[in-house]
Amino acid sequence: MRTTLKLLLVLLAALALISFAACSDDDDDNGDNGGTDPTVPDPWIGSWLSAGDNVAPILQGDPFNLDSVRVHLDEDQVVTLEQHVEGGAWTTLTGTYQVIESESGDVHSITIDYSAFAQEGIIEVVEGTPDVMRLEAVQTEPDYGFVPRTPETGFGSDPLYGDTNIQTYVRIQ
Repeated sequence: MRTTLKLLLVLLAALALISFAACSDDDDDNGDNGGTDPTVPDPWIGSWLSAGDNVAPILQGDPFNLDSVRVHLDEDQVVTLEQHVEGGAWTTLTGTYQVIESESGDVHSITIDYSAFAQEGIIEVVEGTPDVMRLEAVQTEPDYGFVPRTPETGFGSDPLYGDTNIQTYVRIQ
């Protein structure tokens, strides 16, 4: 009987260890939506479209001439950027991104790395019908001397560009 009791205790201890390991704080969804629910993806995850007046003014004119921009941010921190030149074709870039959530507020830092260049800036998602995402990022590699905005400096705070570099997207998925 003692052997059966010992075996039962060993099995219970093993089961407890397995259960504890299965409940670890593994955060595969790229965040936990502010710490409230680890099963809810971060608000920026999804597909977004910027078209017409939502395209940043700096991107609408020469040399870019963009009339639409689609971006997909997935849970694995992969970004797909599709840009459409007015009267032309779509081009696609893929890369990686990282959002560094701010301690307070809804504006967060973001870094985006493509094979040819890198960007840094800020991102904000406002829930609604539809959700709206604002992004203000500047190229940091190769370095042309642009200074990325931060959650502390805020959107439109660049003394040279003001609001002309703010891209507004609506959620499409």
